Amino acid sequence: MLDTNILLDWLLARDTARTELIDKLFATTKELHIPDAIVVELAFALEKFYELPRTLVSDNLHKVVDEPIFNCNRTLFHRALTDYSTHPSWSFLDCCLLNYAELQNALPVWTFDKKLVNQSEGKAQSPTT
Repeated sequence: MLDTNILLDWLLARDTARTELIDKLFATTKELHIPDAIVVELAFALEKFYELPRTLVSDNLHKVVDEPIFNCNRTLFHRALTDYSTHPSWSFLDCCLLNYAELQNALPVWTFDKKLVNQSEGKAQSPTT
């Protein structure tokens, strides 16, 4: 199982020695698991800490989700990345939340986030409406 820092080092090549170790790990391992929370944390770190534009955040997340060695929730994250690219006011977490609820047949998402309610075409609703 991988944590966020391994993925950040792999994507951003923050440290040459660690990147080499990561490359060796990937070359000698058949499958590595990435929990959903790690992908969401990765998006947050890339966007808020490293201040990458959404296009680069999206490109990096696609690199992770599309890497064959990684076992992650590809269905959820491909859908969330589509929304992340088409709804610039939504956080990646919001995109994941709406798509997770839809995949689980658990819509609507109940929230007080007026922006999300107004932009989600009924997928998110306020308890006051």
